[in-house]
Amino acid sequence: MRCLKLIRVLAAICLLMVASLPCLAWDPDGHQIVAAIAYDQLNPKAKTAAQELAKEVVGPGVTYDPVTIACWMDDLRDKTTNIPYHGLFFPWHYVDFGLSPTDPRPFTEPGEDNETSGNVVTALKRAMVVLQGGTDPYIKTKAMAFAIVTHLVGDIHQPLHAAAYYYRQSDGRWANDAGGNKVAIVNGPAIEPKYNLHYFWDAAWRAGFDVKSGLVVVDLQYENWNHHNPQVILPLAKELEASYKPIPSENLEPDFVGWANESNQIAREVIYPRLMFTEGHRSARIGAEYAALANPLARRRLALAGYRLATLLNETLGAATPPAVPASYPAGPPRVVPDATQTVPPKT
Repeated sequence: MRCLKLIRVLAAICLLMVASLPCLAWDPDGHQIVAAIAYDQLNPKAKTAAQELAKEVVGPGVTYDPVTIACWMDDLRDKTTNIPYHGLFFPWHYVDFGLSPTDPRPFTEPGEDNETSGNVVTALKRAMVVLQGGTDPYIKTKAMAFAIVTHLVGDIHQPLHAAAYYYRQSDGRWANDAGGNKVAIVNGPAIEPKYNLHYFWDAAWRAGFDVKSGLVVVDLQYENWNHHNPQVILPLAKELEASYKPIPSENLEPDFVGWANESNQIAREVIYPRLMFTEGHRSARIGAEYAALANPLARRRLALAGYRLATLLNETLGAATPPAVPASYPAGPPRVVPDATQTVPPKT
C-alpha cells in the first residue's frame, strides 16, 4: 500500500513538472532538426566555421556542436544563473504581428530594442551584422551571433511566433493572446494538464490525435527537455530534408520580414480559422482533422527553416570572399532592471 501511495505521489510530481515547462518555440528536438538539416547543406568552409563557433558558446554545463547550438537561446532560461547572458533576450524569439491589417504593427528595424525588448526580426537583423564581421551593442561575438541565428531562423518559421490575436480591453487599450499562449487546449495530451495553442504548435511536428480518447498525443521519444542529443533526431531530420524540399515560391534568401509575414499568413488562414474555439477566444479543442493538417505543415516549416538557415550560413560563414562588413545598428533605450522582489514571467 505504501509503495502504491509513493508511486501516485511520484506520478503527480512528474505531471506538475511537465505542466510547468515553459512554452518555447519549436521544442528542443524541433530546433535541432532545423540545425541538422542546415548543417547537412553547408559547404566545407561553412561547416568548419560552424564547428569552431559552436565550441566557443557557453551554456549550462553543456558543450555545443553545430546542431545542439540551436538550443542555446532557450538554455539561457536554465536555472543555472552563472552562465553569460542568463535571463536575457526573451522577446527576441517572436514578433506579435496581428491577424488583421488594423492591429498594432511592431517595429522591425533595430533601434528601439535592447536585451530585454525587441522581436525576432530585429534580433536577426542585428545578428546578421555580427555574422558578417560587424559589431553590435548586444551581440558581442560571431559565435554568439551564430547561436542566435541558428535558433531564431527556426523560431520565425513557427507560425505562432509571428502572429497574435489582438483585442481591445475594457479600458480601450490593445491586448493579445501572446501567440496562442492564452488559448487553453481542453483536450491536450493526458500527461500535460496545462496545454495551450502555442504549445501545441511548438510540438505539432510530432503531434497526432487519438480518436478513442479524443485527446492530442505526442511522440514521446522526443520528450527530453533536459539534454540535447542529436542522434535522436538525425533519422527524422534526414527524412524531412528529403521529403520537404523548397518549392520555387519559397525564397531561400534572407528576408526576415518576409519570413515572418509568411508565418503570419499561415496563422491567419489556417491556425485560427480552422480551430474549434469552445469559450470565446480563451479555450479551444483540437480535432483529428486539425491535428492531421498541423503535423505535415509543421514538418514542412522545420525543413524550410533548415534550408533557409543553410543558405544564410553558406553566404556568410562559407562565402569564398568575405561579405562586406555592414554598418552597426544603434543601441536602443537603456534596459530597465525590474525590482528584484518581483517576478514577472517572460512571454515566450
